[in-house]
Amino acid sequence: MTGGAKSDLNPIFLDALASAGYAVASVNYRLAPRFHFPAQIEDVKCAIRYLRDKARKYGLNRSRVYAFGTSVGGQLVALAALTGPNSAFDIGPYQADSSDLVAVVDMFGPANLTEKGSGFSPFDIHQVFGPNPHNLVLASPTSSVTPNAPPILIVQGIDDKLVHESQSIELYRDLKAAGDQTQLVLVRHMGHMFAQVGPLPIRPGISQIAKDMVHFFDSASKE
Repeated sequence: MTGGAKSDLNPIFLDALASAGYAVASVNYRLAPRFHFPAQIEDVKCAIRYLRDKARKYGLNRSRVYAFGTSVGGQLVALAALTGPNSAFDIGPYQADSSDLVAVVDMFGPANLTEKGSGFSPFDIHQVFGPNPHNLVLASPTSSVTPNAPPILIVQGIDDKLVHESQSIELYRDLKAAGDQTQLVLVRHMGHMFAQVGPLPIRPGISQIAKDMVHFFDSASKE
């Protein structure tokens, strides 16, 4: 939540979605330490409302909005899905439109910031969340799990040493316990941000993960 830009979108995912007929918008949000949480999730939700407001201009289907993200991006799209429309994070313009999502793909996003292995160091926590420890709970997708949430596909590298496998497993189990539709893909030989760990290629590969994402979105749109 302290760096990154919308131009960082991996073209493999862009191409897979565009080839399947999906329009893709890559979102910027305000960065810490200048802007503490919840500015980031507020901006993501505002971007969703903006796309609905501009649907006619861009030829979009306003009833079918999906989201995916990697690392903190995965955390934010999961949080956007789980907190639903008109939540405390829905502030700013385009209030006539909803921030709800049909389905999301969370790729190795931190899930429970109160537990070890979230990828946030004490310094990161101070920079992003300031002096209020309750923000760690509000920023954790696990704290907002509720029945009837949008379907969530979770992709996690087994060898991720930054955001540990336990984070994704905890979110997956919480979603299952709530009766929500979810899938967990554990990727072998993969560290954080699709880094290959060891001599063997990651399995499934990035191209297959992109195909799985498209299939997940397609399946959710048919329900």
